[in-house]
Amino acid sequence: MERLNYWQFPGFENIYLEDSYVLSINAKTSIQILLEAVLTENHPLYTQALPGEQYCYRRMTVNFPHPQTYDLVLNNISPIADPDGSVDYGNIDEFFRADDKYYLRGEWGKLTIVSDPPIIFDVENYLLVRNGDNFIQINKDKISIFEWKRARKGVIGLVYENDSGSPLSVQIEAEQDPEGFRAALGYMMELETGYTTDITGGGELTFDKIKQNYALNFNQENVQAFSVKYPSSAGDKYSISAITSDN
Repeated sequence: MERLNYWQFPGFENIYLEDSYVLSINAKTSIQILLEAVLTENHPLYTQALPGEQYCYRRMTVNFPHPQTYDLVLNNISPIADPDGSVDYGNIDEFFRADDKYYLRGEWGKLTIVSDPPIIFDVENYLLVRNGDNFIQINKDKISIFEWKRARKGVIGLVYENDSGSPLSVQIEAEQDPEGFRAALGYMMELETGYTTDITGGGELTFDKIKQNYALNFNQENVQAFSVKYPSSAGDKYSISAITSDN
């Protein structure tokens, strides 16, 4: 079994997941994992670590486009409270590709998925793209969502307003600016698919939310995890099963 580790995936070269934190997991037309990601010094968005922190953290999303099948197991763990009042679900211990599947594992659970190659993109309110020899920051709120252009494969054109309100345009080419292209493509997918899960009716997927929505079916005291499978072998869109200490 040939194994390809995550840092060998395009766009993941300068991300360190083992010390990144899983903030939420969503599922709809794709699987999205929101992270507080650790950036290495070679990442174009890298900045000095904030006082009291060891790493440069940046909020980013890992997206698995067009899933064919997946099995998402969410463990029965309590979220970890951070000093600033936010919560997380621990780190990603492993992320690799083997046998045409992607595997993620951590204290939060595990994901096995067959999909298009994963994309990681920044979810801060700016896109950082190359413009000639320089980089420019584009406020996402100033982008005209009606004027996205995919003139040809590997090229995205967009129209936006600068700080003075003047309309500008920029062309982002995957070959010349792979990071910017992936960020723009990820934002387009964010606009198209959103983050709402139709498994529990809204918001991110958690063990407690699945238990709450399916309490009548899963009332065992010894439930250790829930497994969400897509598609269901019974012909439904999803199937949800409980993993107990007796399994």
